[in-house]
Amino acid sequence: MIFQRVNRTDAECVFAIFQNVAGATFSLGAAGVWDTATQDGVRVKTPATATLSCLVGVAAQTIADSAFGLFQVYGYRASAVVVNHTSTAIAAGDILIPVDAVRYLARSAAADGKTGFIYAGEAVATGSATTLNAKVFIRCMAALLTFGLMAAGLL
Repeated sequence: MIFQRVNRTDAECVFAIFQNVAGATFSLGAAGVWDTATQDGVRVKTPATATLSCLVGVAAQTIADSAFGLFQVYGYRASAVVVNHTSTAIAAGDILIPVDAVRYLARSAAADGKTGFIYAGEAVATGSATTLNAKVFIRCMAALLTFGLMAAGLL
């Protein structure tokens, strides 16, 4: 893990290195989840229905297939890929969740009881259901540590 040096003028950030096994390039700001087929704590892929709760964070760089790269697992991020739905706007503070078979984040329904690992840092107006970059706050470290311990057989 890479912990950013403390600086009064910069938001705190934590990064981890993972291997992209999605079969395609992860773009900057894309959401990734653990590869549960091979639980080694290193491999990540595109979210799927069974792995939506295995979110590791947001790609901090473009990562080619089978390559290793940085994912941001904690802190403020100025650009994560989100979708602006045609009927529901995103408000600052809304929970954002990964979506099946794609690499963007979407607003979680209000009062659905889900705990969030990523929160919207700004409002995103309704639109044409296209993806865009938005400010977010990421807190995937707890999930990262839990899944890592599971992969090591310690939980």
